[in-house]
Amino acid sequence: MRKYETFFIVDPDLPDETNSALDNKVQSIIASNGGEVLTFVPWGKRKLAYAIRKRTRGLYVLMEYAGGSQLVAELERNLRIDDRILKFITVMLEERFDPERERERRAQAAVVPFVEDEESSEVPLGGGEEEEMPEDFADEGLKDEE
Repeated sequence: MRKYETFFIVDPDLPDETNSALDNKVQSIIASNGGEVLTFVPWGKRKLAYAIRKRTRGLYVLMEYAGGSQLVAELERNLRIDDRILKFITVMLEERFDPERERERRAQAAVVPFVEDEESSEVPLGGGEEEEMPEDFADEGLKDEE
């Protein structure tokens, strides 16, 4: 199984019900072809770098999933024929991917909270004692040389 990322731009003028139906359709294509959606993140409406089909804005969506190469071919075929999708790109992130190991890793990351030590906050960034600033940097700052 491989891990893929597909980024697509949806027509921003569609109603919310249509957008959610499209999201469900894309996720069901992955599920019906033996894949698994790992993350599905709508980024919201943003300005496009250039006009696509006379649109200057688009609804950006980023999706990570696991599956085979036939899954990607079927997903891209459906994205290509759907008029609501303005653009898309698919990138393979990992050649060999184990979704079970990914679930375990995410579960462990969610359990371990971040705790800041009081001692670590007192150590300066340089790691040692504070040094005095050289005289040529004092008050006036750096001067432009001509």
